[in-house]
Amino acid sequence: MAPTIPDADPAKLNSHWILGEMLEHLSAFAGDFPAVDIAILTSLLSAIRLKQRRVTEDRQDVLRSFLKVFRATGVYRDALAQLDESIQGQVRDFVDGKRAEEVVVRNATGFQIAPSPGVKHHFRLLDFLKSLFHLGGGGEKAKGTTALSERAKEVAKAKGLPIVYEDPEKKRIMEVYADTPFENWGLSVSNTPKYTFVPTTVYGVTELVKYAKSKNLRVRCAGYRHSWSNTFSADNEILVSLLNLHQVTTIPDISTLLPTPDQHELRTIELAPQSLPGAPDKRLCRVGVSVTNEDFRRWAVAHDAWTLPVDVILVEVTFGGVNAVICHGAGRRNRTLSDLVRQIEYVDCNGTHRTLSDPAQLRAAAGCFGLLGVVTHITLELDAMTYAVMAPTKPDICLAIPPEHPSDIPLALRKTFTAAQYAAAQADFERRAADDYYSEWFWFTYQQKAWVNTWSATADKKGARATYPANPEVWLQWIEGWLGGVIATSRFFSALPGRWQAELLATIGMLALPPYFAGTVDTDIKCPMPDALHFRRGIQNSRVRDMEYQIPIPDDGTGKPDWRIVQRAWWAAIKLVYDDPNTPMRLTLELRIMGASDIIMAPQRGNAHGTASIEVLSTPDAVDDGEWLGFCQRISDAWMGLTDHAGVPLNVRPHWAKEWEKVQLGPPGQRVDAKKWLKDVSYKDAIPEFRRVVGEIGQGQGWTVEETGERFGNGFWEEMLLK
Repeated sequence: MAPTIPDADPAKLNSHWILGEMLEHLSAFAGDFPAVDIAILTSLLSAIRLKQRRVTEDRQDVLRSFLKVFRATGVYRDALAQLDESIQGQVRDFVDGKRAEEVVVRNATGFQIAPSPGVKHHFRLLDFLKSLFHLGGGGEKAKGTTALSERAKEVAKAKGLPIVYEDPEKKRIMEVYADTPFENWGLSVSNTPKYTFVPTTVYGVTELVKYAKSKNLRVRCAGYRHSWSNTFSADNEILVSLLNLHQVTTIPDISTLLPTPDQHELRTIELAPQSLPGAPDKRLCRVGVSVTNEDFRRWAVAHDAWTLPVDVILVEVTFGGVNAVICHGAGRRNRTLSDLVRQIEYVDCNGTHRTLSDPAQLRAAAGCFGLLGVVTHITLELDAMTYAVMAPTKPDICLAIPPEHPSDIPLALRKTFTAAQYAAAQADFERRAADDYYSEWFWFTYQQKAWVNTWSATADKKGARATYPANPEVWLQWIEGWLGGVIATSRFFSALPGRWQAELLATIGMLALPPYFAGTVDTDIKCPMPDALHFRRGIQNSRVRDMEYQIPIPDDGTGKPDWRIVQRAWWAAIKLVYDDPNTPMRLTLELRIMGASDIIMAPQRGNAHGTASIEVLSTPDAVDDGEWLGFCQRISDAWMGLTDHAGVPLNVRPHWAKEWEKVQLGPPGQRVDAKKWLKDVSYKDAIPEFRRVVGEIGQGQGWTVEETGERFGNGFWEEMLLK
C-alpha cells in the first residue's frame, strides 16, 4: 500500500518546493512499485530542481531518463507493444543512448506520425471485427478497391449485417460492424451503436442514409473522436466512422489526396483553379470530410502557395469533425473555422446529396453539429501562404498576464517586482492580445513560469524554414506525448498525491516547449503558416479532460477592449487551483485570444472586441479521484460571474465540444442545469434563429426540421436545438 504523504501548505506549493517534497518521500514508494526505477527518478528530479546543465541544456537526456524510469513497468511494455515495430525499435535505440537525429526515419514523405494509442486501439478493434466478418477482403478488384466476394456477401447475410453498396454497379460493399463498443478519445462518452459504417463514396453515404430511413435509425458521424461532449451516436443507432485503421495508420503521399477515379471520395483536396474575383490572395478549396489536419498541413506545406489562416493545434482531427462543432484557433483578427466555409455538401434525411452555398444559410449549415445530414465535402476560403515569425518565451507567471493587483497572486508564486515592471508587463500583454496574429498563454499547475506563444505573420518567405518542426523534433514531440500517456496511466502515478502528478507532467511539458537549451535554441522560428498552427505533433498521445469557455471581451467604457476581464478570468482559475489541496487541475490552464463569429450557434458570436477562449485541462486520474467535476463547477462559477465595467453579466458560453453538460451554468445564485441555461439565456435568440434557418433550408429541399432531427439527432442535440 502506497505511503500517506502529509497535506501541503498552499503557501509553499511551487515547483521548487514540490520537487523537494518528492525527493524526501519518493523512496517510500519503492517497495510497492519495484518496476519503477526510483533511483533514476530521484536523480533526475534532483538535477531538475538544482537546474543542472544536463537537464537545462539536454532535453533529450531528460526524456531518455524518464523513459528509463518506467521501462520495466507493465504499462510501459504494453504501450510499447502497441506501437509499430519500426517505432518500437526507435524507442529502444533512443533509450539505449542514440540521439533523436539518429533514430528517426527519413523518407520522401517525411517523418510519419503514428496515430495516438487511444485512436489506434479503437480502430484496431474495428479491423479485428473486419477480419472476423471477412468483409472487404479478397475478391476481384473494382476501380482500385477490393470488391465484395460472393462468399463475403454470404457471410454478411448469415451474420445479419446490412449490405450497403458504395457504387451504383453494386461491386463494392461498405465496411460495417455490428454492436461495436464506442468510446470517445477523452473517455467521457461511451455507447454501443447498432451498426458502425465506414463509407468512402458519396454514393455510399446516400445509400446508407436511405437504409437508415427504412429502418428508422439515427445517423451520427465521428472521426478521431476528440470531442468530450455528447455529440456522437447512441446505443442501437448508426455511427458513421470517417476513418478506418488503414487511414489512421497511413500518412498518404500528397498526390493521393487529389481527386481521381480510384481515390477515397471523402478524403480529397481540390484547389480552385483561380483566385476569388478582386481578391488575388484568396482562393477556394474543396476538402473531403475525412481529410485530416495532418493531410492538409502536408499538402499546404508541399505546395507552399495556400493555407488556412487559422486552425486547431491538433493534427489528429478530421475536417468534418472540427467544422461540425465550430472549432477555432487563436488571434483577435481570426474567427472560427466555420466562418471560413463557403459551401457545404451533404446527404439529407431523404438520402439526397445536396450542395449549399447561400451565405445566409451557411450561418447555420457551417456549424450545425451534424443535424443537417452527413456532410461529405466542405469548401473553405484559403489565404495566400504566409510565414509565422514565432518567438516563444517562458516569463515569470506574475508577468506573463499580470494580475490587476499583486495581492491576487497566491503566496507560493509571489515574487518582488517593481511597479514599472508590472506596467511594462501589462503593456506587453495588451499588445500581444490586441495586435499579434496568433496569441496563446499556458500555465502548468504550480509552475513559477508560464509559456507565451504569440506571433506575427509575413508574406516574406526569406529565412523561413522549409518545414517546422524538423523530423527529429517531431519524433521527440510524439514520444514526449506517448511518455505522458504511459506515466498518467501507471499505477505508480495514480498512487502519487495530485500535486506530485501535476509536477511530473509540468516538468515534462515545460521542457518540451521552445525555447530549448536554457532558452538559447528556437528563440526565433520562421516557418510556413500551417507548421506554426500545428507546432505540436504529439499532444494527442495523452488523454486529458478539458473544460473550455468563451468569454466576451467587453468595452472598457471608452470604446476599447477591457483586458481586465481576461486578467480576472486567468487569475481566478489560478486561485481556485490553490484553494483545492487535491489538485484537480493537473495539467494546464490555457488562454487564446480570438475574434468574434458570424455563425449562429458560435459561442464567440457578438463579441465585437474579441473573445478570451480559456480552458482547464487535467488527467483522467483526477476524474477517477472524484475531484474534477467539483473543480469544473467552481471554475464555471468564477467565469460565469464576470461582468463588464457597468456590472452587466457577460454572455460567457462553453465550447460545444468540451466538457460542460455536468455543471450548472449561470452567475452565483442563478445557477441552473447547463442545457436549460444555454436554451433560456445564452442562446435565447440564437436557437430559434438556427431552427428557422434550418427550416428554410429544408423547405427548399423537401424535408422538415422534425425529419432531419429524427434522422441525424442523438436525443441530446435534438432536444437542445430542434425542439
